Amino acid sequence: MKPFKTLEQQLDMLKDRNLAITNKERTLKYLLSNNYYNIINGYSKFFQITGSDNYIEGVTFDEVASLYTFDKDIKRAILQSILEAEHHIKSITAHRFAEAYQNQQYAYLDTKNYDNDKILDVGYIISKLSRIVNYNKNRRGTSINHYYTNHKDVPIWVLTDYLEFGDTRHIIENLPTCLQNKIAKDLVSFIKTNNPNFTGVFPPETMISFLKNINQTRNVCAHNNRLLNYNCSANSVCFAPIHDDFNLQDDNSRKSVYSTVVSLQCFISSEEFNRLWNTLRKKVRKLENKLKSVDINIINATLGFPDDWHCNEPRI
Repeated sequence: MKPFKTLEQQLDMLKDRNLAITNKERTLKYLLSNNYYNIINGYSKFFQITGSDNYIEGVTFDEVASLYTFDKDIKRAILQSILEAEHHIKSITAHRFAEAYQNQQYAYLDTKNYDNDKILDVGYIISKLSRIVNYNKNRRGTSINHYYTNHKDVPIWVLTDYLEFGDTRHIIENLPTCLQNKIAKDLVSFIKTNNPNFTGVFPPETMISFLKNINQTRNVCAHNNRLLNYNCSANSVCFAPIHDDFNLQDDNSRKSVYSTVVSLQCFISSEEFNRLWNTLRKKVRKLENKLKSVDINIINATLGFPDDWHCNEPRI
């Protein structure tokens, strides 16, 4: 078992590893309120000599803490934009599904309303939706209870408020192709606000691959896991109208946080996307001013962003 260490002992260990402490009392309070494991184990390697626990000469605790704060800040900004995208996706999906299966009670619990070739996946999502309805139908004050009691049905546009991002994604993945096409076509309006010259189509398979990576990145941000050096499990499908302008043609580049951020242009407006882009740019520039021992482009690379991208003008 790892022996318990007091805050003073933690500090002494960092000093022994050549980490400079500029303000002892402030550092002790920071370790107490933010957790040694989260800060040191999560972010020290960017400042340590390769293959060693010792720090590069001159590195301060404040630099490590600044990187930790930066990671938290960009996760918060990205998550906020993903929540905006999630709202748009849920609304569009609910509308197109309800339109297709009008006057059918609990249409989302009927296997016939999904892709016939995906029966196992369809069974999983129907079971999940059924559990959500059953759990909330007798809970007073919920919209599901209201519709169940007064209308003997819970429409999909009510149910979507209770769905996780992954639930909505699974519904879309298992819909008939005709409905997937309608949803993707509706999303073209967002693409056009970000790329006014766009005149093509948004293929459903591209939409779904983007949603998978957005979903994975969302989970990292929501659970406050480290975003630096994170990559999604698979490359998203190459979509030239978006990827070409951001130099994301290389196969391995479309697993990165940068790729996920770029793909949000297909799900949020230009105003929403520019706000995210400029916020991230501001956070990188702020971090650059605080790092004295590490090149900022090392940090950019861990997220898949190009060198010096933050030196460009903000998006308007």
